[in-house]
Amino acid sequence: MSTQGIGRLWKPVVNVTDLDEGERFWAALSGLSPSGRHGDDSGERYSSLEDVNGGEGDPWLLLQLVPNDQKSWVGGTHVDFRVDDVALAVRQTEAIGGIIVKTPDSYPSVAPYLEWAVMRDPFGNQFCFVRWPLDNEAD
Repeated sequence: MSTQGIGRLWKPVVNVTDLDEGERFWAALSGLSPSGRHGDDSGERYSSLEDVNGGEGDPWLLLQLVPNDQKSWVGGTHVDFRVDDVALAVRQTEAIGGIIVKTPDSYPSVAPYLEWAVMRDPFGNQFCFVRWPLDNEAD
């Protein structure tokens, strides 16, 4: 039996303190290949690992550069959910016991290419809701 969820499970995001080492380790572990880095005004903060022979919907990871003090980050891995409406997803999740950590906002602030919010489940695990601007344009 299938049910409609608030969002679509999209990808795991792994916190790393070194993108080069993160790419080396996670590529060797997963069989995925680094496919590009991106960031914001402060520099490269993310690295995507994908199946270079795969297609849409194939597994991939996003490595997220975090400060060396990992204790300042809750958990080392979280999942992202793609949604069409971040604010609605936040309200629906609060209604089932989720807690908002970061209110919906654009990323990056200059020339944004996504909207996102950070939530926490009742057990303290964080996850994100993400809306890529192109998601709604493709419909």
